[in-house]
Amino acid sequence: MDGSPPSRTWAEVDLAAVRHNVSVLKRRAGVPIMAVVKADAYGHGAVPVARAALDSGADSLAVVTAEEGAELRGAGIGAPILVFTDLSPEELSAARQHRLAVTAHSVESAKRIAGVQGLAAHLKVNTGMNRWGVEPSEVGEARRILGDGLAGVYTHFSSADSDASETRRQMERFDAVLADQPLGGLTTVHAANSAALLWHPESRYDLVRPGIALYGLHPGGDGGDPAGEGLRPAMTLKSYVAGIRRLLPGEGVSYGLTYRAGVPTFAATVPVGYAEGYRRSLSGRGQALIRGARRPLLGRVTMDACVFGVDGGVGVGDEVVLVGEQGDEKVSAEELGRLAGTINYEITTGVNPRRVERSYTDVRGS
Repeated sequence: MDGSPPSRTWAEVDLAAVRHNVSVLKRRAGVPIMAVVKADAYGHGAVPVARAALDSGADSLAVVTAEEGAELRGAGIGAPILVFTDLSPEELSAARQHRLAVTAHSVESAKRIAGVQGLAAHLKVNTGMNRWGVEPSEVGEARRILGDGLAGVYTHFSSADSDASETRRQMERFDAVLADQPLGGLTTVHAANSAALLWHPESRYDLVRPGIALYGLHPGGDGGDPAGEGLRPAMTLKSYVAGIRRLLPGEGVSYGLTYRAGVPTFAATVPVGYAEGYRRSLSGRGQALIRGARRPLLGRVTMDACVFGVDGGVGVGDEVVLVGEQGDEKVSAEELGRLAGTINYEITTGVNPRRVERSYTDVRGS
């Protein structure tokens, strides 16, 4: 690359890919889309992603905290926003101020919500994930407490990406609640996350809540190819070659010298480490793309840098692709997740915004 990089390590987010993914998912779902932009849009940037998603067919948004919702409102976004998690009385007041719908997860949280005039609430039903949600036997009481403030009812699947039988069992429990409880003229019933939207069409109800798929990442986490679902990854994580040295046989690199050269080796220092979100568990396993070729990670990832094995054709200033495509090669978030013993969700949400600048492209019609 010519000249100085925009920062030591940076993330390029393709909003046209987000638009494409929303369009694909909306056609697949056939019902309205609630775009999940929690955790700074899975590391991609909540405000620009939310705008792109709404402009390309999403109908509403979802976040996890009142603060996340307030950020979107502060950016001038007026679409409906649902907060997924339980909120304190102070957070409920903030939700009312910013016109955020909230979630009742228990009879107790329903009472807190009912105590704040003007709040719209969705009632979440625990159908087997056993994390959040009111128990089916208490839905009637929670619904009575919420009264006219009840705007929707939903559940969340534990295993839509991996266990069709369990997903069916959860849907059966949810359907039983819908049939048995006096939910009035409710029009918004929802359950499907990305995996359920794609692979369990019977779960789509009145709207769907895609998260990971919006960003062109595979709902399976550490396996599968998003292209197989027609999705395009939106994030490319880049750095640059800051220095090159030649290792003699027996010389090592990085802490602990866990890698030692067996033959003369060119070693490229790249200013990305676990402080940027490039995980230490990739040590000795990961690969990056430099001049269109895969380059092995030598030794340990450190806080601020790591070292890749290169050849004599690589120079200082060359672009390094840590996640994304370069030439005919690709390193996916799914691949890094698998190598790091985690999932693609953690790869993108872990990209530290204080150390990694985001830039955005948005070529309409691409």
